[in-house]
Amino acid sequence: MTLSFLFTPYSTPSMKKTLLHRSRHRWLMRLTLLPFLLLTSLVGTLLAEPVRGQNPLKRTVSLSMANQPIETILERLEKIVDVQFAYSYELIRADRRASLNARNERLEKVLNDLLNPLQIDYAVTGSRLIILRPKAGEAGLAPATDFRASVAPDAPASVDRTITGTVVDANNQPIPGVNLVVKGTRTGTSTDAQGNFRIAVADDQAVLQFSSVGYLGQEVPVGSRSTLTVTLVEDNKSLSEVVVVGYGTQKKSDLTGAVSTVTAKDIDRLPVAGIDQALQGKSSGVRVTQATGAPGEGVSVRIRGVGTINDNSPLFIIDGVPTKDAFSVLNPADIESMSVLKDASSAAIYGARAANGVIVVTTKRGKTGAPRVTLNAYSGVQQHGRLIPMANAQEYISIYNEAATNDNATITNPSLQRPLIPTSLQVPDTDWQQAIFRPAPIQNYQLSISGGTERSHYLISGNYFDQQGIILNSGYKRYALRTSVDTEIARKVKIGTNLNITYSQRSIVGSSGDGYGGNGGSIVRYALFHTPATPIYDQNGDYADLPQFPAFFGDGYNPVGLAEKQDNKEQQYRVFGDIFGEWQILKNLRFRTAGGLDLNIVNRKTFNENWGTNNRINSPSTLVNRFSPASTVTWNNTLNYNLTLGTDHQINALAGTEAIRSVSRDIGGSDRNFIDQVANLRYLGQGADITGRQSFEGDSRWALFSLFGRVNYAYKDKYLASVNVRRDGSSRFSPSNRYANFYSGSVGWNIDREAFFQPLAQTISQLKLRASIGQLGNQDIGNYPYASLIGSGYNYVLGASPQPVAGYAVVSRGNTNVKWESSTQADIGLEIGVLQNKLQLTADYFVKQTSDILVPIPVPRSGGSAAAPYVNAGKVENRGLELDLIYRDKKGDFSYDITANASFIRNKVLSLSDGRPIPGGRIDNGVFATLTEPGHPIGSFYLLQQDGIFQNEGQIFTRAFQGNTIRPGDVRFVDTNGDGLITQLDRSHVGSPIPTLTYGLTANLQWKNFDLSAFFQGVSGNKIYYQVATDIEGFYRAFNVTKRVVDGRWRGEGTSNSQPRVSWSGSANNKQPSTRFLEDGAYTRLKNLQIGYNLPATLAKKFGSTGLRVYLSGQNLFTLTKYPGLDPEQQSSDNLNNEQFRGDVAVGIDWGTYPSARIYTAGLTVSF
Repeated sequence: MTLSFLFTPYSTPSMKKTLLHRSRHRWLMRLTLLPFLLLTSLVGTLLAEPVRGQNPLKRTVSLSMANQPIETILERLEKIVDVQFAYSYELIRADRRASLNARNERLEKVLNDLLNPLQIDYAVTGSRLIILRPKAGEAGLAPATDFRASVAPDAPASVDRTITGTVVDANNQPIPGVNLVVKGTRTGTSTDAQGNFRIAVADDQAVLQFSSVGYLGQEVPVGSRSTLTVTLVEDNKSLSEVVVVGYGTQKKSDLTGAVSTVTAKDIDRLPVAGIDQALQGKSSGVRVTQATGAPGEGVSVRIRGVGTINDNSPLFIIDGVPTKDAFSVLNPADIESMSVLKDASSAAIYGARAANGVIVVTTKRGKTGAPRVTLNAYSGVQQHGRLIPMANAQEYISIYNEAATNDNATITNPSLQRPLIPTSLQVPDTDWQQAIFRPAPIQNYQLSISGGTERSHYLISGNYFDQQGIILNSGYKRYALRTSVDTEIARKVKIGTNLNITYSQRSIVGSSGDGYGGNGGSIVRYALFHTPATPIYDQNGDYADLPQFPAFFGDGYNPVGLAEKQDNKEQQYRVFGDIFGEWQILKNLRFRTAGGLDLNIVNRKTFNENWGTNNRINSPSTLVNRFSPASTVTWNNTLNYNLTLGTDHQINALAGTEAIRSVSRDIGGSDRNFIDQVANLRYLGQGADITGRQSFEGDSRWALFSLFGRVNYAYKDKYLASVNVRRDGSSRFSPSNRYANFYSGSVGWNIDREAFFQPLAQTISQLKLRASIGQLGNQDIGNYPYASLIGSGYNYVLGASPQPVAGYAVVSRGNTNVKWESSTQADIGLEIGVLQNKLQLTADYFVKQTSDILVPIPVPRSGGSAAAPYVNAGKVENRGLELDLIYRDKKGDFSYDITANASFIRNKVLSLSDGRPIPGGRIDNGVFATLTEPGHPIGSFYLLQQDGIFQNEGQIFTRAFQGNTIRPGDVRFVDTNGDGLITQLDRSHVGSPIPTLTYGLTANLQWKNFDLSAFFQGVSGNKIYYQVATDIEGFYRAFNVTKRVVDGRWRGEGTSNSQPRVSWSGSANNKQPSTRFLEDGAYTRLKNLQIGYNLPATLAKKFGSTGLRVYLSGQNLFTLTKYPGLDPEQQSSDNLNNEQFRGDVAVGIDWGTYPSARIYTAGLTVSF
């Protein structure tokens, strides 16, 4: 609960008269029919009559009010908890004001925090009447003065001087209602609505004590100063006391599940485009990896490991509306908090969609008070980071000639020998990496207006984000409008809405892969293997293509021309939001209904221009225009009941229903052979080849209906228990397997509240033990796997005179026995706070088993070409340890906090259907780099093991036979099966793309008006298959080579034991899939460094502002890694779009991935 005061001191005579503030007839509505009264069996007659004998001080309060009169706050409390306050108007004084932010707090605590600073006591009479009175033994305070201070009767009649000042927060925003007193006296006052104060002190030795709920207290010596600006630091423990969970909130001290919270403060300094990116490194157990560094590209989010070969993405709940694609929904600046529900206890309330974890996002809302305008803006420049050292033109020629000489030595016929490049040949020296990269601007502007009254609140924000790519012709723009409105339309009825409208444009270039996935291949890959002896432009100013001597300098496409001529545009229109209503049926019974909409329309248009020498590239030109609308409608209803029995027992019960319907369509067409390729003729119907015109249309839909419930119980706030149940029915399964039940339970023990623990309380301020177990589901396995699918394009020979006739055939076999994938998870956690919670540690150990994983069962070839049916036959286990550490302190004007998190995880496949392994990660036609099979992680690299380099003929003779063409200087492999032959049977599991350790570290420091923050993030224990190195180090075509080859190649016995000789004839052996190209993917990255300055309040006022902060920020400033590629942070390539499994069986393969940009920005935050 957050509480702050603004009051004028007063003199209170003896209370002669007690007035009932309001005489109101209290009545209860008797309910005759309510479809959601699933709790009646639990609460019995408690719903029919007021609870007799129940102490009203134990009733819970949720109320947010800013800078309101005490009288108004008391009136609101009367309505919420069904009590009446009796007091004299002289006692409360009409000019006293306070700010209150309580969520699920007991009335007793609210009244103590509200009335104690006012020297007001209270007494309870019966079950509804609370009498306010002056504290016993208190003499009246002195009459009000013009400087809003209260002075004790025995204070000196005169003072030496007056001190004025302003109290602000870390963002230089004024804090109203801050209490301050002169230390050692009863002289005090509080700040007004603008955070200003005035107080009298006796001399220079005076010390002012500042305090406000939600902030750490502070003492400030006055000295010789007459004006002060005081910055209070947020008390993070107080701010995190209430945590957003599934369909509600809970006090953090009452949580029995594993929930991590990321607040606006944690992410508002990160210049990222999407809310999923903002999670990276901020929570233990959560691994966030960008697919590529291309603007607008999505990211991969994994919670507690990889549990299936199918979809592993978590479920996002944004203001109650579910989605799997959160990237384009919100600007991160709109986020108030994100709760990561990691274990079964916290996530089971979402049942069939929660197996991969749930992230509950709460957006910012308007608050009671005057309108507030806030502008957040930053602008900057991006550039590439480290580049791969490549050979220059002369080094390339030298290496080429050495390879030709090596190969010619074994060829006796001169006509068959490879010619050498004349050393006198004059050639360009193009750095193709530098050619495709550019400095690129980035800018972001967000303007919001918010405010409200006691009954209504509003927030309107607009956002413009523009990130041009560091590779030519790539970029992303987004326009967003967001509104949040809620209003109390009747005494116990509230309605509201949250609406997000976004429009985005993306210019796409090949960012990964070799074109197998349909994107034309990575621009970086082309830049790496294109030889430097070819120019960017020819003599006519056009893009140069084939060099004069292709045999010497290769036939790869011009990477600059390939990037600039890409015409691949994506537009996205999205409407996301909800409308809700709440009815406070009884004081402890609340009904809520909400309808949500996620409408997403994507239009992608790709034109492949015909160009190059003799028009060899994209011949003929083609156009594909695709329109993909998708809508998901959600309707959920919840009934929440809170019950307090006596002083020891608290029960919270939730029951609800949810219905979801999703429809996706895919409509488009293609055309080819455009005679005129100018931009304004690139439309369907303009192609000259009528036979190349095609159209297509697809439709996919599913529905889900659910019943769910939760009961939380607390005994003396020490012993806690929670039970969740959900029943889901999904149209994705056959009628016999359509429904499934999911259960979870958890317990907790607040040890620090035990009497025997109190002697340790001064040292260990918090100690909590909790445990949970439960089962979650996964319905994201594709639509209707139980049904066999029919496809067109199959010809039959029929008739007396046999003629081919177009027909249909089964293209995919179904399995009517398919059922839900399920995840069973056990968790034990420890929370400990030391030194009044300056140091806090949270530790969780978990075991997560995913069973009934859908895997394909191959059928004999005689069964036809239809795709294999799926069966529930796989099981995967993830075991892990999560640690979260927070330390915060303040020394005078200097304050700081350090937050660290780490996750250790082990992934293992326990079983597959008939033990059949699943190959994945195509690295050549019919060649795969990974193998998923029992006993190893999902997507484990399965390669030959390099065992150095053959140094002489003797080693070739004495080792396992590798072939007749092996020469000294070739790669030597390990004979793992001991049969004396090196074959593909010698492949073995050599590493995993899944990190065994992920971690993050954030440090925030503040000194006076300056602040500094640093954020580090990294992973360890994972491998990356450096596939592009097979092109630039494999030496099988006339491609450029790395400096690693130039400097480290084998040139004779003892010269190298890692890089082989340069030879085309030797490449068949040397470039085999092996650990030669398997690299350590560990890295530590300075993700963000920012320094800011808050203008003093007096100076900000000169600009008409209530607060102004300016800052400089750097993103991805440096990376510590052994990985030789451009960027170790990567997930999957575009090739995955054409592989059988698009999940985690084929990740960690680098084809020359678009790298992350290094970003430098300057920005400001200003409010009015």
